[in-house]
Amino acid sequence: MGDLSVLQELTSDGRMNCVEEFYKDATVLLTGGTGFIGKVLLEKLLRCFKVKTVFLLIREKRNKTVDERLDEVFEDVIFDAIKSSPHNGKPLFAKVIPIEVNFQSEEVISSTDYQRLFAANVEIVFNVMASVKFNEDIETAIDTNVLSSRKLFLLAQQLPHIRSIVHVSTFYSNCHRAHIEERIYEDLPFGGFDNILALFRHLTPEEKDRLKPIILGPMPNSYTFSKRCAEVMIQQQFNQLPIAIFRPPIVSSAYREPTPGWVNNFNGPAGMVVPVIRGQVYWCYGADDATVHMVPVDYCVNALLAVGWENGQRKRVPATNKAVPVYNYAFRENVFRNRDIGALLAVGIDSTLGKIFGRYTIHVTSSIFMRQLFIHWLLLQACVSDVFCKLSGKKAKNYDLIKRVVALEDSTSYFRCHSWTVENDNVRKLWDRLPEDEKRLLPFDVETLDWKYYFRFFVKGVAAALSRHAVARHRTCCP
Repeated sequence: MGDLSVLQELTSDGRMNCVEEFYKDATVLLTGGTGFIGKVLLEKLLRCFKVKTVFLLIREKRNKTVDERLDEVFEDVIFDAIKSSPHNGKPLFAKVIPIEVNFQSEEVISSTDYQRLFAANVEIVFNVMASVKFNEDIETAIDTNVLSSRKLFLLAQQLPHIRSIVHVSTFYSNCHRAHIEERIYEDLPFGGFDNILALFRHLTPEEKDRLKPIILGPMPNSYTFSKRCAEVMIQQQFNQLPIAIFRPPIVSSAYREPTPGWVNNFNGPAGMVVPVIRGQVYWCYGADDATVHMVPVDYCVNALLAVGWENGQRKRVPATNKAVPVYNYAFRENVFRNRDIGALLAVGIDSTLGKIFGRYTIHVTSSIFMRQLFIHWLLLQACVSDVFCKLSGKKAKNYDLIKRVVALEDSTSYFRCHSWTVENDNVRKLWDRLPEDEKRLLPFDVETLDWKYYFRFFVKGVAAALSRHAVARHRTCCP
């Protein structure tokens, strides 16, 4: 079951190296480094650990080279602390080597020189890449979240110095279960994703759409289903590797690092509070008493680094005897419920915004009628506002903004309507295993969080992200 209660597979001398020692002078291979979690992980590795090199696998995108995309990554305010170090952080940034990757090809790394470089140096792999589009068709979701990972792990099999691989999954990979254990559930429908893909090759797009709900079954979307498939693929095909699975729940803005409240996207909770920032009430559909499993991104990354360390302490064992270890990064204590969200957001609307917007917040309702009534009212307001914008010569964008927020709310309503009980013994024991100085370096115990403190900066962080987004959009339109 992946039980880590006793680390029976310690390194040969019977002791565990400290986390800092584990990452010192290490060569790390990172996927998903341009995304939300990946950026925070990259920044933490550079700022706090004396890694030797980080190979960052990047796809060319929007006609930009991998070097241009890496430059965009380093432009994020998350790297300001590094830029304030000696020589503007250039010695640290120089440790990051962008590598063009093509997961549509059989050889994800086309350069034989890079293949030899990886084989000679790579010791640690973090697989953070994922498509988080909930409405993705099944084939695309499996291609991105399963097959691309399989190609990465096939590459990892050729790395003789590999010590630890951590695959980032999601706590919701088995959300059709009321209780989620720290183990891989191998009961995939239709005999597995390979059979599903083989079937889809013979179907028309219309037939695939009709079959989609049957294949997903109790799963709410193709994202969670594909992450479930990826876990099974790892257990069945790659359990001979030193690999562990890390399952975070909803990952939101930072608690402390790089700065309280930092967020750079509106895909999750940040997107839901955009109407609040704009001074509007928002009603969303959900169960009032459902538990919210949410973690700050910096705590998530700290736990991820600790998992990478602990996973690297175990010796390889025969694949037939090995269950891939799983870490459920979700907690039973110090959680809040949907009904608490409004009050917590109100804490974040301080004197800067409070006197103007203090009465505005988010409400959760289990009444579909009330929710639909409110959405139509909100869209009507947006239409009227856009009319006045056009009359005054401004860009009309309120209706489109509210439509995007409503679409986000619709796609995530399943997770507000259900609650789960969680087994997280591996995470708890990992925390207890860390010495005090490394607990300060890598705080990830969510049960010690002050949620009122968190939400005080959460709202400000979303407002700051909106401001940065508006500036970037203006620069794009008016170069």
